[in-house]
Amino acid sequence: MPDNSPQRKRRTREHVIEDMSENHLERFVLLNGHVLRRPSRDYGVDVTMFHFADDGTIENGEVRFQLKATNNLNLIRRGTEISIPIKTGDIHYWSFEIYPLILVVFDAKSETAYWLHVQEYAKSHPDIIKSGQETINVHISISDQLTAQSVAEFRNKSLLIVNSLRNSRMSSDDNRKPK
Repeated sequence: MPDNSPQRKRRTREHVIEDMSENHLERFVLLNGHVLRRPSRDYGVDVTMFHFADDGTIENGEVRFQLKATNNLNLIRRGTEISIPIKTGDIHYWSFEIYPLILVVFDAKSETAYWLHVQEYAKSHPDIIKSGQETINVHISISDQLTAQSVAEFRNKSLLIVNSLRNSRMSSDDNRKPK
C-alpha cells in the first residue's frame, strides 16, 4: 500500500555538518571566554564573536566568521593547502569589513577546521577582487588549523583595529581648535 502522506522537510547531511562546523568554532570561542552570536539573517556573515577581557568585562570590537563545511576536503600542493571555491562578490564584501572576517572551513571527516583571515588574503592577492569570474578558488594552509590559540589571535586582531580607530580619532580630535 503506497504512503500518501505529504513529504516532510528533511535534515540533510549538509545541514548536519554546517551545525557541526559552528559547534566546532563555538567550543574554541567559549574556551577563550568569549561568545558567538548568529545574526537573524545571513548576508555573508554566519556568526560574530564578541570578546571579553580576562576579568570578564566586554571589550570593544568583534570578529566575524563565514563557515564552510565539507565531507571532502580538496587538498592541493601535496596536501599542504586546501582549495575552496568562494563567490568573488563575497570576497569583495568581506575584504572591506572593518573587523576581522575569518573564513572557517570545517572537514567533517576529521572534525578539524582551518581558517583564513580574508582581509589579509585579499591584500596579498589583489587580483581576486578584480577577477571577472563568478567564483575563485581560495587557498588555505593546513598549518592554519582552528584552535583555541587561533581564536585568541582573532581577538588580538580585533583589539588592534579598535586601538587604531581610537588613535586616529584622538589625533583628529587633537587637531581641532576649541570654539
